[in-house]
Parts: sequence; structure tokens; C-alpha cells
Amino acid sequence: VGVASDDASSIVAAASVRQAGGDQMFVPVVFWGLWVSQPSGGWKWICEELINANRYRKWALSTDGMFYTTDTEGLTQSSDNGCTWMPATGLISTLHTTDVEVDPVDGATAYASTGDGGTVTDDGFIIQASNAVFVTHDHGANWTPLAGLAAQSMRLFDTVRPAPSSGQILYATSNMQMPPYDIAIHKSIDAGADFSTTVLTYQLAGVLPHALEILAVDPRNSDVVWARATAEVPEGADSVTRHALIRSSDGGQTWSELYTLDAVVGSSGETLGIDDVGFDVANGRTYVATRTGLLSAADDGSATVPTLAATGRLQQTQCADIHNGGLYVCSSQFPPDDAAVALSTDQGATFNSVLNYVDTIGPVDCPATTPVGQLCPSYW
Repeated sequence: VGVASDDASSIVAAASVRQAGGDQMFVPVVFWGLWVSQPSGGWKWICEELINANRYRKWALSTDGMFYTTDTEGLTQSSDNGCTWMPATGLISTLHTTDVEVDPVDGATAYASTGDGGTVTDDGFIIQASNAVFVTHDHGANWTPLAGLAAQSMRLFDTVRPAPSSGQILYATSNMQMPPYDIAIHKSIDAGADFSTTVLTYQLAGVLPHALEILAVDPRNSDVVWARATAEVPEGADSVTRHALIRSSDGGQTWSELYTLDAVVGSSGETLGIDDVGFDVANGRTYVATRTGLLSAADDGSATVPTLAATGRLQQTQCADIHNGGLYVCSSQFPPDDAAVALSTDQGATFNSVLNYVDTIGPVDCPATTPVGQLCPSYW
């Protein structure tokens, strides 16, 4: 497989995932599919052609092994370790999904948000889609809109995040399709039966953002939420797309700005800027992956706003994953980073490569009777 020749292969489509915090790491890559770490220390690959058509898909993996990934229309799921991918059925199958997350406690439960712009008729009339945050309690067999957000169905839902420390606290963000975008943060303390809604008043360089995406909820404190705000900021006669990393310590009611960065569109078509947040609970540190490198701060999960600073030598980062005392960061296999995935054992001061795509062993081991087992070897 010619992954080493295309710069798009250095771009991670979403944050890496693990099953119930286990040792195996799954890394999604734009244009190429899913990389899967092996017990031997090597990596194998699932071809993207058999997953779905959305190259910028987001991923989630339940505590008992059910895969979910967003699509331009609907949601795609796998119950056999990624060997067979099937579309979800019901109303969600007709809508553009924007995010998917699994419940931290119940392996059968997952959440997905939709932000479908509706259908434009021949005469230019827009038929509004009925958007929602959906929930499944049966590993994706059925997806049902959460009743607590039923009155918000004309809004576009951007993200959904259950708090890692609780099976009951759930956050979602939404906005209107046209300006003013009227961004809202929705919080539930009863697993989505009811929500409180707060309108975002934060401004980025004097401009109200047009999108707000929750990047993480602190596992130590479910009131501490990290999010990425995006705005078109005037600059001379033109404007720039700017990301702001903002943090709330009161469940999304008020926000503090920690960092801003102009976003760029990479060769893959993916917009890169501020892309992931990871928590090293044991050492009281938080890491932020950005297109210009890794940021780090001492952070105890309290209301105190941490101060971020650049750390390590990596020039490009897209995910931050802390596991067994190590800091894993998605980077670039090309110079100067020379690491598709890098590992630090000294809290981000130095890194060593643990994955370059050219060292991939081959496709994952799937039964020949499955789609991935049948066709991925031929794509390889």
C-alpha cells in the first residue's frame, strides 16, 4: 500500500480510540482507513473502502467492542472487530451524523449527534431535517432521539460527550444553520431525559463563533469541559478561520479562553488547528494537540484555569492519548517529526516513533467470509 507517498496519509481523521482503556490503540487516517496496534508491537490496517464514504468520519469504540463511525448520511457500525461494517437503520440513517460517543459505563449504550442541513427543492425551498442527539441501548440495533432535546430539532447538533466519570451526565452543542448562529450548550444530569440549555456569549476576537465542538470532559470533574470555538475573524480586507480553545469549570455556563490558532486546510481537505485534548490524571497534566505542535499544562481538574505552553519537538500533532504512563501523540511520518504516532515516557519532553505507515505489517486478520477479509488484502 502506497501510504508513504501521500501527505494526506499523515492526517488523523479523529482522535485515536481504545476499548475500555485497553492496550490496543486504533488510529483513523484520512484516505487510508484504520490502523490497529498489535500485541507484538506492530500495526495492521483496515481499508477505508469497506467502512463508509466519509473520509472525515469520527469514531467511537464501546467498552465491549462495538465500533461506531459517523457518515455523511447515517452511521456505520461493526460488531466483529472491524471485519464487517453495516449501516444503522431508522431515522438516523437519513441524516448527516456529526459526532458519536460511547457510554463510559454501559457497553450497549452510545450517543450520536446529527447536523443535517435539510433538503433543497427545485424551487430553492429548504425542507428542514429533524435533527437530534440519538441514543442506542442495544449496540446500535435501534437509535432513538433523546426526548430532552426534542424541542431543538431545527438546530444543527455538532458534538455529544458523556462525562467519563458518570453514566448520567451528558453534554451536547448545537447552532442554527444561518447567522446569527446562536450557539448553545446542552447539559443533562439524567442520561438525556432532560437538558438545561446555555447560550454561548463568548466572543473570539470580537466575533461570535459559528461552531462550538466539545473536545473533552475532564475525567476528574464532570463540570470541567474543554471545547473548540470556530469563528471567521476579519483580517484586513479578508478574514481567517480561527480556532479558540476554551474551558468551562461550571458545566458550560461560563468559559475562559486558553489559546487561539488560525486554522489551515491540509492536503487531505481536513481543517487543522486545535484538534484534541488528553488528560494525564496521575501526573496532573493536560495536553492539547495542535497543527503547530503539542501544548501542556499543570492541571488538577479544578476551577483554576491552567496555563498552556509548548512542549516537545513535534511540529504537528492531532491527537493526545495517555496510557499506562505513556503519552501517545498522532503526528506526521514525514520530517522533521518522522512519526505517524509518537510515544513519550517523560511527559512530552522527548518522543520516539511507534508507528510509521511504511512499517505496517498488512491488513488485519479477518475471516475470509467477511468483507474486510475478502477485499482489504487486494487493496493492500
